[in-house]
Amino acid sequence: MGLRDADGGTAELVALGKAVRRLRERHGWVPQNAVCFDAGLSDGYLGPLELGRTNPRFLTLVAITRTLGFTLGDLVAVYEHKLAGIDPHAGHDAPACPTPEALAHLHELNAEWAEMQARALRRKLWRRRVG
Repeated sequence: MGLRDADGGTAELVALGKAVRRLRERHGWVPQNAVCFDAGLSDGYLGPLELGRTNPRFLTLVAITRTLGFTLGDLVAVYEHKLAGIDPHAGHDAPACPTPEALAHLHELNAEWAEMQARALRRKLWRRRVG
């Protein structure tokens, strides 16, 4: 995650909050509590979200954007624009997958899996000889 603002929210959450607020503005400044009611959220949920103080669940974002008559694609487009204005370097610190560490981890997992399979095969063969 990127920079934090004065309220402690990350640049990503602040940009998301601003994007939700922008969609609400585009819809005609529907009151926050009306959006919350129609989206099935508790009163007061939208305020902290728009300030970047909460990290909403995916389905919550779906409900909010649909309630306002927009798509998630619309929300993401506004989010990207807002994020670029807050922190142009946001996301650049995320590693490109797969990292060498991830590949090493996969190699270890594969070696463990192969060992477990070999043990299971040896047990099966031993049972055949004994049985």
